[in-house]
Amino acid sequence: MGLTESEINIAKSVLGRELTEVELALLNSHWSEHCSYKSTRRWLKQLPSKAPWVVRGPGTDAPLVEITPGLYITFKIESHNHPSAVDPYNGAATGVGGIIRDILTVGAKPIGLLVNLHFGELDNPHAEWIATNVVRGISDYGNRVGVPVVGGETWFDPDFTHTPIVLATCVGLVRAEEVPKGGVKAGDLFIVVGSGADRSGLAGSAFASKTLSGEEDLGAVQVADPLMGKRLIDLVQEARHCVKYIKDLGGGGLATAAVELAEWFNLGLELRLDAVHTADRDMGPVEVLTGETQERLVFVTDDLECLAKLLDKYDVTYSIVGKFVEGGRLKLLWRGETVADLPISLTAPEVEWAEASYNPPELPHLPQPPLEKAIDLVLSSPNVAKKESIYRKFDFDVGVRTVLKPGEGDAAVLKLHVGNLGVAVKGDANPRYSYLNPRLGAANVFVKAYRNVVVAGGWPLAAVDSINVGSPARPEVYWQFKESVLGIAEAARSLQVPVVGGKVSLYNEWQKPIKPTVVVVVLGKVDDVSHVNRAVWSDGDKIYTMGVTRDEVGGSEYLYRVFGLVAGVPPAVDYGVERELLNVMTKWRGKIRGATDVGLGGYAVAFAKLAVNSGVGAEIDVCKAHSQTSRVDFLLFSESNGRLITTGEEGPGVEVGTAGGEELVYKCGSTILYRRSVSELTKMMTL
Repeated sequence: MGLTESEINIAKSVLGRELTEVELALLNSHWSEHCSYKSTRRWLKQLPSKAPWVVRGPGTDAPLVEITPGLYITFKIESHNHPSAVDPYNGAATGVGGIIRDILTVGAKPIGLLVNLHFGELDNPHAEWIATNVVRGISDYGNRVGVPVVGGETWFDPDFTHTPIVLATCVGLVRAEEVPKGGVKAGDLFIVVGSGADRSGLAGSAFASKTLSGEEDLGAVQVADPLMGKRLIDLVQEARHCVKYIKDLGGGGLATAAVELAEWFNLGLELRLDAVHTADRDMGPVEVLTGETQERLVFVTDDLECLAKLLDKYDVTYSIVGKFVEGGRLKLLWRGETVADLPISLTAPEVEWAEASYNPPELPHLPQPPLEKAIDLVLSSPNVAKKESIYRKFDFDVGVRTVLKPGEGDAAVLKLHVGNLGVAVKGDANPRYSYLNPRLGAANVFVKAYRNVVVAGGWPLAAVDSINVGSPARPEVYWQFKESVLGIAEAARSLQVPVVGGKVSLYNEWQKPIKPTVVVVVLGKVDDVSHVNRAVWSDGDKIYTMGVTRDEVGGSEYLYRVFGLVAGVPPAVDYGVERELLNVMTKWRGKIRGATDVGLGGYAVAFAKLAVNSGVGAEIDVCKAHSQTSRVDFLLFSESNGRLITTGEEGPGVEVGTAGGEELVYKCGSTILYRRSVSELTKMMTL
C-alpha cells in the first residue's frame, strides 16, 4: 500500500467513516505519485503552455497543436522506466502501446514514434540484457502495429545499469472536425473496449511510485498485445464520429480513468465493476478497478448503435460499464453492492519535500593530451556512435511518411500528405549536464532539441518534456527536479516554444539516485519537405561553420572519455543566438547541401559524422572557425551552444574546408592535427 497514514486519515475525515477495501485501492492507485503528481504539480504549473497555435495544452491525455488551419498535430511523451527495469521486453512494448493510445484519445492517426533510451554500459551483462530486450520490445510492438519508429537517442552511463530510462514519444495527425466533440452530459455511457481485464499490471502506478528493491513482482508489469493495439488504432479512425470522448486505460487503470473523466466534465459516475469484461473470471473488484491491462480504451457516447456496429466490425470486445450522472460522486458497484462511494473532489493532497543544493566537482586544470588519441577516444564513444544496430531493428518507413530517417539528419521529418507540409521532431537529453547544474542542464537540453529541429529545416512550435530523477525524499533530488523545471520554463519562454505536455518519473534509483535525466522533445513545422537538410556533404562541397567556440568542456564527452571526469559547468545558453540561427536557416532554406548542429563531442564529432554519413572525406582547418579559446583541444571538443555546420556550393558563416577524397583531415593552418580514412571512422563510430 503506497498510501501514507496521513493520506488515509485525510480521506477518512472527508468521508466521516472508514474506507472500504475498494476505496483504499482506488486512492492507492489514483493518489500515487505516478498518477497524481502530488509532489511535483506545483512546480509544473510554472511551465508556459499557451500560444495562438496551441488548441489544447497539458492536463488531458494528448495536446493539440494547429499546424495549418483545420489540421492538428498531437504529440506526447511517456516513461516506462520501472517496468523496463523488471521486465524490459514487456516494459518497453507497453510503453509504446500506451503512448499510442494517448494519441488515439483525440481521434488522431499515429504517424511516428521516437524512443529516448538510457542504459548502463554494454560490457555489463545486466545492462546488456536490459538494452537488448528493451529494443526488442519496442521493435516487436511498433513494427506490428504499423507505426514507424523514426527517431530518438540512446545514451550509456553506469547510473542506468539497473534503472534504465525508457521514454516513448508518439506523433499523431488529425483534422479539426475529426476530434471527438466532447460535451459529455449526464446519461452518457461509459464503455470499456479492448482486451479483457486480467491480473497483469496490478497496482502498476503504485509500483512506479517507489524505489526498486530487486524483489518486484512481475505481475506489476503490463503485458503487450500489439495485434489488439492495431485493431484499436483502426477502430478509432472510424469510431471518432460516434463518440464524445476517448480516454486511455493506462496508469491507474479504471480508478484513474473514472476519476479524471468525472473531474474534467464536472459530473458524477456510476460504474458496475462486475460488468467489465475480463480474461479471468476469478478477479475481484479491487483487481478490476486497479489493474492496468493493456490495449484498452474508454469510449463515452450517447450513440451506442453507431459505436456497436464498428466494435463488431473490428471484432473488439466491449462492456457497457455505467453512465455519467449529475452530482460529483464516483459510485462503484460489485454484484449489486456499493463498494465505493467517494466525492470526485477528494484529490491527493500536495506533498512538499525538503530541498538542498549541492556542489558538483569543479573542473580541474587539464593537461593537453595527445590529440590523435583523444579524438579516437571520443569518436569511439558509444554515446557518439551511430546506433544502426538499434534503429535497423525498427521499421521506420512504414506509412511512407518518413523523409529524414534515423541517422540521416538532426531530427526526424515526416510528411503530412498535405501539399509539401511536414513536421520535424527531436528529443534530446544530457544526464551529465543535468547532474552538474540541473537548471542550466535542462536549458541546454531544450536548446539542443530546438536547434536540431531548426537545422533539419523546421520552425519550432511546441515541446513536451520528461523529467526522470531519484526519490524526492532526498533533498538533493527534489532540488534537482525543481531546478530542471525552472530551466525548461526559462528556455520555453525565451524561445517562445510552449510546453504542451510531459511526464515526471520519480524513484529512479538503485542503491543511489540516477543522474537527473531531462528529455525535451521539440516539434516544428516544415513548410516544404523537399528542402529538409541531411547531415551530409558531397565531393567538392565547401564547408561552413556558424557560432563561437568557447572554453566549455564542463560535462563534455571529451572530459569523460579522455580524463574519466564528470565535472565543471555545462555550456552557457544564449537564446538570442539560437533564435538567430532559426532566421539564418530559414533564409538559406533550399540553398545548401546539408547541415548539422555542433553538440556532443564538439567539432571533432560533428565533422566526422558528416564524413561517415556521406562516405566522403574532407580537409578542414578548424582554426578558421570563430573561437574564444587558445587551446586546440578545447576548439575541437568544446560543446558550446549556438553552433552549426552547413555544406554546399555556398553557405552562411565561415568557410573552413572542402569535402572530397577518402580521408578526414583536421588541421590548424599548415599543421595536421588528425587524419583518418572514412572507412576507419565508420568502424570506429558504429555501435
